[in-house]
Amino acid sequence: MKPMHVVNRILSMTRMMKLGRQLREVESAIYALPAPLARQVAIITTRELDLAQRCDPPWMHGTPPEDSGSEWGAGADIGIARVRSDNPQVRMRGIGLWLAVIYHESAESQTPGAHDLHRQVMRVVRQLKERIETSAPTPDTSVDVGNSSASSAAVA
Repeated sequence: MKPMHVVNRILSMTRMMKLGRQLREVESAIYALPAPLARQVAIITTRELDLAQRCDPPWMHGTPPEDSGSEWGAGADIGIARVRSDNPQVRMRGIGLWLAVIYHESAESQTPGAHDLHRQVMRVVRQLKERIETSAPTPDTSVDVGNSSASSAAVA
């Protein structure tokens, strides 16, 4: 093994561990929200998944153009910083951004632990979708999130 290959592998594994810790933080932020705000987070996450899917590669969603040369992008870092915000609206947007970016990054990564992280992110996205479905909005306030290819892929 070449020395740089070892370093890159260690960096990738460290990132997966960091993202696992951040996922627990994101989950705590979701469960701390009242039900109406959790429903909004589910809608925001669906939109972010759609937007990320339009990026090439999708895990670079939310990354400023000047940071586009990095391997992972800055979307997850921006998202987790927003999750830690005191402002509930900023926090909700951060949850959606973080979940969308990490959903796509972990789906494509060959790093050990990425598959498990991806399954955990899919579980959180599925639980958010279930919150939308169980809230049973009235016909005049419903939001169509079922036609999203990314959201249906995320819960498949």
